[in-house]
Amino acid sequence: MTSSPILTLAVFILTYILISVQHIGRIRLYRPAASTVGVALLFLLGLISFEEAIDAIDFHTIVLLLGMMILTAYLGIAGFFDYLAMKILSFSKTDVRMLLFIIITSAFLSALFVNDTICVFMTPIVVRMALASNINPVPLLIALATSANIGSAATIIGNPQNMLIGMVSKINFLEFAKNIAPISAVCLIPNFLIIYLIYRKEFKKFRISTEKVEFDRNLVIKTIAVFIFVLILFVLEIYPVSVSALIGAAIMFLIGGIPPRKALEKVDGGLLLFFCNLFIIMHAFERDFGQYLLSSIRWERDLSSYFFVSFITVVGSNLVSNVPFVMMMLPFAKADGELWLILAMASTFAGNLTLIGSVANLIVAGVAERYGINLSFFEYLKVGVPLTIITVVIGTIMLYYL
Repeated sequence: MTSSPILTLAVFILTYILISVQHIGRIRLYRPAASTVGVALLFLLGLISFEEAIDAIDFHTIVLLLGMMILTAYLGIAGFFDYLAMKILSFSKTDVRMLLFIIITSAFLSALFVNDTICVFMTPIVVRMALASNINPVPLLIALATSANIGSAATIIGNPQNMLIGMVSKINFLEFAKNIAPISAVCLIPNFLIIYLIYRKEFKKFRISTEKVEFDRNLVIKTIAVFIFVLILFVLEIYPVSVSALIGAAIMFLIGGIPPRKALEKVDGGLLLFFCNLFIIMHAFERDFGQYLLSSIRWERDLSSYFFVSFITVVGSNLVSNVPFVMMMLPFAKADGELWLILAMASTFAGNLTLIGSVANLIVAGVAERYGINLSFFEYLKVGVPLTIITVVIGTIMLYYL
């Protein structure tokens, strides 16, 4: 294995260019493939050994993400999310109430399950709700994505970067939720107000509509019961949260009553590969440049320092995506326990800035495109910019004073 910081930096930059643009000439890559190219270059140039690469992967995070995806897949197969959408419609007597229900439901489910998987299942539902209610789907899809991001910040199982922070920091489930969940709840208010004010003319077209849907009640009950059991294991800390999630997935394989293959087919294997690759790439970058970067950051535990860390987290999360940025910041966060919560809050809320700011946003846009609905970069930006600024400011102040 050779040591060449310049080559490592070149591979790092090239990888994140590919992750951002996702194509080379006529060759189109998506993020897992682009990150695989980066890892392959590290091996090809002798910049990392296979053993070092394996050691760099945090398998606790990968297993936690896998377990939560499987549980969510069973709910999707059971028709739970379709049923939930129609229940929202039946309760939505006004446009305001429907928007509120979508925001609250998306945020709540994303706090308990992985926000990416919630967006996979709920995007078709929101499209269906919008068309049935005579409303342009775009504002509701933006509400789904932004509230999923905000809600996912509330717990260590809400999104991949929080899982990573939870694994490394050893903050328990309740302690994390006690600090961040109130911030998520408060930030749903500006989320609602901004979307409604920008799209109020669209919402005025609302009409009451209800549809009947079928769902597998027994499978829903089984999955929710297993999920509650997993949450109890999280709280009691009998096992690591990754093991608890895997136990829950294994129980569903045994009692689900459907071929496990159907659930596994809905697991986003590309996302798991993406994470494994990011762990390896960030390890190589941190090994060669980590100490230099960390020494340039000043942390004084005052409000200005809180805002500074929040600011660089928002910028960094949008330059290289929130998960790799959090990976890069882990050594810095280990120096002071208070930084974990700032990093979790700001990196998650940063995902609302642009359409490419989080995987959840891209999932919503990608699934919507299958239905002929174009959620454009600049359309999303109208909500994303003011929402991100307001929520990060609220989150930073609440973390400092509370």
